[in-house]
Amino acid sequence: MGERGRPDNGIHAWRPHLNFSPTRSYTDYGFLVPTGSYNVVLNTDAKEFGGNGFADDSVTHLTNYDELYVKDKKEWLKLYIPARSAVVLKKN
Repeated sequence: MGERGRPDNGIHAWRPHLNFSPTRSYTDYGFLVPTGSYNVVLNTDAKEFGGNGFADDSVTHLTNYDELYVKDKKEWLKLYIPARSAVVLKKN
């Protein structure tokens, strides 16, 4: 079963993050997500998509503990999100 007792069809494992700013990139931008590890499956800033390729997409991203969200089984996922880009992660 997935989140909230719903059948887990894999959809909830994908986390898209978009930055539509034409000039501002974000370092350590935080998202509250289910506890665990995440891998990048799409980064539109990758060189193969005509981007700058500033992020290392081979890194496994781990969530950061926050005692305020323990009961919700959530932690912070902090990412570098370049300007004019989309990053999609999949929970491991």
